[in-house]
Amino acid sequence: MSFFIQGIGAVTPLGPTSLETWSALCGGQHAPGTRFAKALADRSYFSCRVPGKFAACAARQPRLRRSGTISLLAAAAGSDAFADAGLKLDSGAGEGMAVVFAICSGGINYTRRFYDEIVTQGANCASPLLFPETVHNAAASHMAALLGVNAESYTLVGDSSVGLGAIHFAIELLTMQPRLDRCLVVGTEEVDWLLADAFASWRMATDLDHFEVYGLTNGTIFGEGAAAVLLGRTGSLMIADSSPGLPFRSLKESKSAAREMFGQLRTEGLPEILVSSANGTFADEVERKVFSEIYPAVPVYAPKPALGEALGASALLQVAVAGLALRHQQLPGTVRAGSKLASINRETRSLSSSRALVTCVGFNHQVNALKLYLTPSK
Repeated sequence: MSFFIQGIGAVTPLGPTSLETWSALCGGQHAPGTRFAKALADRSYFSCRVPGKFAACAARQPRLRRSGTISLLAAAAGSDAFADAGLKLDSGAGEGMAVVFAICSGGINYTRRFYDEIVTQGANCASPLLFPETVHNAAASHMAALLGVNAESYTLVGDSSVGLGAIHFAIELLTMQPRLDRCLVVGTEEVDWLLADAFASWRMATDLDHFEVYGLTNGTIFGEGAAAVLLGRTGSLMIADSSPGLPFRSLKESKSAAREMFGQLRTEGLPEILVSSANGTFADEVERKVFSEIYPAVPVYAPKPALGEALGASALLQVAVAGLALRHQQLPGTVRAGSKLASINRETRSLSSSRALVTCVGFNHQVNALKLYLTPSK
């Protein structure tokens, strides 16, 4: 049984839709790093934020008037995926559909505000309007309500690889429930100073306004955004292989886990494009070693230096980029690419290809991969 990506949606710091983001990436643009306005102590970090106007249309939905940024971005990306599939996102669209969300940090902005009120003013002053947006499945519940989905709505919590696990989960859901025609898979993330500071304590966030991939590993910059793929049973962009992911217990085990995960998707022809999760951390070196060993001649594109590390949204943003690369037969150039990986794609170019491999090395010691085929429409 085969499953296909019927629609691709995204909202990123570079564009309110997947196509506008794609055009910016191919044009060599990158999101500017802006300093967090509300920092604590003397620790300051940069982030790649989505302009508020990019989610303005979603904010006009009555249900979303008080929702957090993470839910607005998710709704915008989901609407874009529907439009890409030639469908309209409305309350009647959810019949025969499931919703699966990929989340990492969740609604961190509202969570910080909620607990700040408790700490500074006491528990009786905590706003009940903020609390619903602090739970991890808030964004999924909003999307399910907008679509009129009354049954299958799931939220998977993980690291930056969780989006690939969410796609695999959606495929299993469609396989086990033939009555479902489609599944909307969404990954979304928002930024906050607390997020950057937490990762900096693990030496994974930089205090600079940029980061390099496959070069110096000074840490990453966090970006916000959302990506969505609408899965169905027909189409031309086939998910040839997916996985729930593979854990590793230490950096020493990371290479063998990545080799096993990335290498097992070599069946039915080598990939012609690699879309990597390189982000200026240990993930770069893990991928570099495996790519050099088993895919030395396959061009690699890393979108995160242009968009920021979007955690829960990042893997689905990679899938969106891979799908658009196959559709448009073009591969963007990686901005701020270091010198350690010879196969990194540095300039945007036309590339005749029908197979793409998306790879992820997550912060929480999880690797995953997904393979896409461009096939004749069915």
